[in-house]
Amino acid sequence: MSNPTEPLAFLDDQKHPAPASHPVRVGTIVWGAVVVALGILVILTRQAGLSLDAGQTAIWLLLGAGAAMVAGGAVNLFRKKQP
Repeated sequence: MSNPTEPLAFLDDQKHPAPASHPVRVGTIVWGAVVVALGILVILTRQAGLSLDAGQTAIWLLLGAGAAMVAGGAVNLFRKKQP
């Protein structure tokens, strides 16, 4: 073994399982979209000089996020049940 970072010979003979791919969670995508939408709304309201009601905007964003999570969960559930 000339190089200390070189793998050992007996480990090369074994089959290495491929790393498992983890699907992206619906919640991660939805919350990411909520944060992006909130950032875009803040930038647009500052640049255009618009006035938005923060409470009502938050309610609509949370309603949309909840609906997207329920829909994504339902799609995921039906996809797993099919053979």
